[in-house]
Amino acid sequence: MKRRMWTAAGVFAMTGAIALLAGCAALNGGGAGTDSGAGDDEMVAQSDVVGTWTSDEKGKPTLTFDDAGKVSGTDGCNGINSTYKVEGDRVLIESFASTLKACLGVDDWLRAVSEVQVSGDELQVFNDSGAEIGTLQRES
Repeated sequence: MKRRMWTAAGVFAMTGAIALLAGCAALNGGGAGTDSGAGDDEMVAQSDVVGTWTSDEKGKPTLTFDDAGKVSGTDGCNGINSTYKVEGDRVLIESFASTLKACLGVDDWLRAVSEVQVSGDELQVFNDSGAEIGTLQRES
């Protein structure tokens, strides 16, 4: 009798563990043989972001990305410099070192950039809260 109860308890515990693992795999977007979420078509190559991106706004906000992982430019008033890295479909930018001049009538929104996403010849700019704060166009 003890042996049967132990076997039944073991089967029950194993079934529960399998169900728990299956639930975790579903929450993480799948298990072996499933897509992890970021498809190859969503990946951003560093070459996609390298170049100069600008706006026609007052002060001409501009970001220039080089192939060594550096980004520089202007928020329309102050010079800004930092580094960036490409992770999947995201381009993450470290906090900027910047000058601190006051420029009347210039919206320095670009100073808040922490991530950008490339969409053709448009660069969507996001702050550290994930909110889109503006766009820049690829300079030809």
